[in-house]
Amino acid sequence: MKTLIALSILLTVSSAKILTRCEIAQAVKNSILSTFTQYSIADWVCMADHASRYNTLAVYYERSNFGRIQSADYGIFQISSKWWCANDKFPDGPNACNMNCNVFLTGSNNIQSDIACAALIVNQQGMEAWKSWAENCKGRWINYYTYFCFL
Repeated sequence: MKTLIALSILLTVSSAKILTRCEIAQAVKNSILSTFTQYSIADWVCMADHASRYNTLAVYYERSNFGRIQSADYGIFQISSKWWCANDKFPDGPNACNMNCNVFLTGSNNIQSDIACAALIVNQQGMEAWKSWAENCKGRWINYYTYFCFL
């Protein structure tokens, strides 16, 4: 039994895709996110770094004061099940992006679903919707996030 659990963990970890900052920068540059001119490509890369460490399979759970899981944040941009997506674990949220949260867990460099939902979020709330951006990127010198990416 222990071998089966260890194999399952190994397969999950080996299927994780950690993107580079330049891969994210290129994806943002070639997407609708680049049309939000009040934010730079570096803003998106900085936010992804602090939100998920560029991990396409990142899931972080938000717990109540009593330890009960209330919601989860999914994928490279940590999109919340509280407002933006739904799945079998969190079926009752508004699901404003009209997406299953699991589509943000690609395990590959295809982050098109993440980008589509992030565009809706930033259009409605700005990047302030991401605490990781507001605390770590907003108003700071972050241009180094795109250095040597040849955009």
